[in-house]
This record gives sequence, structure tokens and C-alpha cells, in this order.
Amino acid sequence: MPDAGVLATILLIVGLFLLALELMVPSFGMIGILSAIALLVSAWSAWQAWWGTSPGFFWTYAAFWLLGIPSVLGGALFLLQNTSLGDRLVLRGPRAASKSTSVQEQNRLEALIGRVGEAQSLLTPGGMVTVDHERYHAESPGMMVESGTPIKVVGVKGNRLVVKVHDPNQAVKAPASAKGSDSKADPLADTIAAVDLTDAVTDDDEDTSASLDFDIPED
Repeated sequence: MPDAGVLATILLIVGLFLLALELMVPSFGMIGILSAIALLVSAWSAWQAWWGTSPGFFWTYAAFWLLGIPSVLGGALFLLQNTSLGDRLVLRGPRAASKSTSVQEQNRLEALIGRVGEAQSLLTPGGMVTVDHERYHAESPGMMVESGTPIKVVGVKGNRLVVKVHDPNQAVKAPASAKGSDSKADPLADTIAAVDLTDAVTDDDEDTSASLDFDIPED
């Protein structure tokens, strides 16, 4: 069996380690209970080892015991809040940006509406696009867009651009469609013109018949 002083030192280190681990690992309080047991047994072992024979060692141990607990708790909280280790252990929401920064970013994204760019990754529907030589998060609702496909910004959703596939020939097809619509109206116009022409021919025949002053003999 180890000496009481050695046991007190080992259990103090183990208890403080378990106390820090309790803040980082969800255990429903089990690690915290083990930490409390280790610290209490360590204090009892230190009292048995040094109280009557070496008071200086005992009070040094007591200082480490009393100062170690808040120091470990503070150090663990600092690691959780300010290091990448804490980002992996704790699920945090996005950090709130200032209102002015959000408004400026929103205005900058809205200024891109109507611009043409290119998909830098597969949009499924979210991904990355390039507009004016800058990369942006974007999404294409309703369909997947292959990387390298020309896109056009049609809106803004939060901090993302809403894009759709851009067809460079769309402007060329528009006049053609207009021509097609005109051609649909042409048959009606042609019908009206044909009726007018028929009426005109009929009127001319009546006038010609009325101008004859003799009867045409019948066979």
C-alpha cells in the first residue's frame, strides 16, 4: 500500500483532472462524483500523513487543494470558450454580428442581384459561386447545378445568394418568341383582309352589272 502522503498527492491530481473533465464531457454528474470522492480521500490521506508530523507539508497541501479547485474550473472554462478544442466539444450557434455589419453585408449581397457568375462547386442546392471574381455562398432552389455552369443572381436569402442557371442565348430567343407571337396574330389579320377583299370584289361586280344598259342574251 502506498504511503499516505504519496496517496494524497496522486488523488489530488486525479481529483482535479476529473473536475476539469466533468466540464468537458457530459456524464450526468458521474465524473463530478468521482472527482469529489478523490479529493476527499486525498485530504484525509494528507491529514493522516502530515498533520501530526509535518504541519508545513499539510498546510502547503491545503493551499494546493483550496486554490486548485477554482483554478482548474477557470482554466477549463477558458479552454471551452476561447480555443478550437472548445469548439469541438461544445455545440455553439453562430456568433451574432453587429447590426450595422449585418446591414452592410445585406446591402452588398443585394447589389449583386442581376449579376452573372459561375458555379465553383456542385450546388446541391447549396455551394460556392464566383461573382465579380469573388466567392460567395449560394443556393439554387429546385435543381442541382454543376460546377463551372454560368449562373445569374436572382435574390438573397440570409447570408446566401439565390442563383439560377444563366442561359446566354436567352436574350437572343426573346425576339424570336416575340416574332412567334406576331405570327399567331397574322392569321386573324389575314382573315379580316380576305373578307374585306371579298366584299370589295362583290361590290365591283354589282356596279358592273348595274352599268350595263342591255341584256345579255341567254342560250
